[in-house]
Amino acid sequence: MKTGKDIVCITMTTWEGDYMKTIVHMMTQLAKNHRVLFVDYPFTVKDVATTILGKSKAPVKRMLGIEDRLRTLEANENDVYHLTLPPILPINWMNNEGSYQKINQVQSHIVRNSILKAMKTLEFQDPIVINAFNPIIGLPLAGKLNESKLIYYCYDEIRAAQWCGKHGGLMEDQFLQKVDEVIVTSEGLLSSKSKKHPSVSLVKNGVDFKLFHEAYHPQMKARKTIGYVGSVDFRLNYELLEHLVERLPEYDFHFVGRITEMPSAMSLDKHANVQFFGAQQPNDITRFMREFDLGIIPFAKNDFTKNIYPLKINVYLSAGLPVISTDFAELSDFESLISIANNADDFETYVLRELEANTSDKELKRIAAAKQNDWSARAELVELILNKDESFAQQA
Repeated sequence: MKTGKDIVCITMTTWEGDYMKTIVHMMTQLAKNHRVLFVDYPFTVKDVATTILGKSKAPVKRMLGIEDRLRTLEANENDVYHLTLPPILPINWMNNEGSYQKINQVQSHIVRNSILKAMKTLEFQDPIVINAFNPIIGLPLAGKLNESKLIYYCYDEIRAAQWCGKHGGLMEDQFLQKVDEVIVTSEGLLSSKSKKHPSVSLVKNGVDFKLFHEAYHPQMKARKTIGYVGSVDFRLNYELLEHLVERLPEYDFHFVGRITEMPSAMSLDKHANVQFFGAQQPNDITRFMREFDLGIIPFAKNDFTKNIYPLKINVYLSAGLPVISTDFAELSDFESLISIANNADDFETYVLRELEANTSDKELKRIAAAKQNDWSARAELVELILNKDESFAQQA
């Protein structure tokens, strides 16, 4: 029997998909002790149209109510309730703030009614509402879901996010005034959000250690493979990558993840030592990682990446792999485990050094560190935040 309070999680992402997601991992862990209603990404009418045209894959039948919007999913032997919302209008492009807010209020009312209907079906009362990086919906819904506590789970800098930054920053500032607790995933976010809310807790991203440790393998190949797991997107430093693949033709470069920056990917793909494997389900990633001899995090250094705590760092370490990263963010937790480069020449030097100097003892040290960062340990920290008021009340 689950003893924790019911949780309604409102997100900016989907539960299913072909890349790793912080909030999905966290809700999977919390579902051990809580009934969890995961409110999926709010798809738009544009998603309906592009799916009908075969250009995308959105759950149109559930969005339109042809199939049940509310369903039960299994997450690591625990059930999670999953809600698909009715389609809304894509309005982030709008420049007129007044018109934007009026439309957003109407759409938020539709979202609220869908959530309340699901809560009634599930007999959720006075839930904890966790808003995961979606203040655009969170602000107009604050206090309107009969929540006992409202928590903002922030894992990126919204003002630097291309897809929601235009209106998201202002709405996040207002939303922070209404929430009870804030959870952030990086030192950079802790610094910025602590200036705007009195109770901000740092819970860094974790790893599914058991899964990714399956990629651990002896380093026996004569020709080595340098691997990257994650989206090939705007975050990457493509000049650095061009430098590496040109300067290191004796090594293979494998990229495993969805591609959103196709021109840049095609520019790299022209090199004989580069292969792209596209989007993969998280459970399938390990079979590609078994070819890796070293993992890289070649992020550009900018206002968006400086607040990232990369999921992939513990993924690589779980497999015992040497890791080279740019100095895009605060990574002091890993200074003894990875090499951090501040330019392309250093990055190249560290790749050669780590491949040459790798040992079984180093691999075991990396694995031990990653094991301490399993999502189950992170969930214990979140549980403390969920139960903070109750703990004080019992002590009083």
